[in-house]
Amino acid sequence: MVNKKNLKVMDLFAGCGGLSLGLEQAGFTPVFVNELNDHARATYIQNRVDKHEWLAEPGFHSSDVKGMVLDKKFLPALEKRFANDFGIAHGELDLLVGGPPCQGFSGIGHRRSYSVDKEQLPSNHLYQDMAAIIHRLRPRAFLFENVRGLLHSKWTADGRKGEIWTEILDTYRKIPGYSVAYSLVYAKDYGVPQNRPRVLMVGVRDDVGGSLTREGNPEDAVKRGYLPPGGALDPPDLIELLGDLVDSSYENGGATTHYPSAARTKRFRNSCAPR
Repeated sequence: MVNKKNLKVMDLFAGCGGLSLGLEQAGFTPVFVNELNDHARATYIQNRVDKHEWLAEPGFHSSDVKGMVLDKKFLPALEKRFANDFGIAHGELDLLVGGPPCQGFSGIGHRRSYSVDKEQLPSNHLYQDMAAIIHRLRPRAFLFENVRGLLHSKWTADGRKGEIWTEILDTYRKIPGYSVAYSLVYAKDYGVPQNRPRVLMVGVRDDVGGSLTREGNPEDAVKRGYLPPGGALDPPDLIELLGDLVDSSYENGGATTHYPSAARTKRFRNSCAPR
């Protein structure tokens, strides 16, 4: 099964697997996936089953994160499967990641959500379930991802601005033995052709965090070395992003059946030749 030398990650609220894809490219191997939507979860598994065949087995994927927490047998049984199949003893899971559903905190969700207070929406409390799983499994590190609006959201219309984030941050800081920091990051600063601001909270277990920088603003995960600094790659503009789709020889009624040219970015524009 999985190479025991590879870094192992458990992905909660995984969708069809965008975050796992990036982690796989960084050297991680997914050993468990959770996603409520059946179609998204099936897509996640189908895209990986040739390389990570265990994900198709019932014991290595789940739909309901609350069921994972409320069923007192689930997480102990999962730890046994991790140990037997991957050699992952308690506390040896390298990374646990998750982005709990954010509709109640997003800009669009914010404008339509006060007909029902945020505190009444069950999906807005799933961060507690993620924290409970971290508390039980004790991964070496965890990553929590969500929308920028989470930093300013209120539980009720009369609540205090930012009270939800304060409560979430306190929940994760109360998990014993972890150093926690967060940053607001922008995808454009990492070479992505999209602004896409996201809150990233990182927790590193104290016994494995000695090599990380502990200086600067204690809330800033980038300054503390928990997240990589952006700016190394300039985001491509629309011509660079979509220019390889332009077929100069196209005629009305015809068809373009292949990419007319190679992908073009500022770094590779001079080296890419038409296919």
